[in-house]
Amino acid sequence: MSEKLAFEIENRGFKIRAFWGDGPEARIEITRDGQPYRSFAYPAYKIFNLAAHFEDIVDSELNKDIHGYEIAGSCGLGGYIMPKNIKGQEEKP
Repeated sequence: MSEKLAFEIENRGFKIRAFWGDGPEARIEITRDGQPYRSFAYPAYKIFNLAAHFEDIVDSELNKDIHGYEIAGSCGLGGYIMPKNIKGQEEKP
């Protein structure tokens, strides 16, 4: 699979990088203080919501909740899209 960097943003020691792939999902990597923190698949058409709400996502990571991901993944009708674990990777507690 070929990948291309879509965006990279830093906020309070966290960095998010989104990569376009060949399919309908993008690969997302989040590091904290330069160390791997979380990676997941996300619908490619919604990745810029992650960019727009990265500050909310960082707040959520620091508060250990999912509110920022809910905001970024909102469909506008009360539902939301959540990150999907990449096969073979464990989710952070």
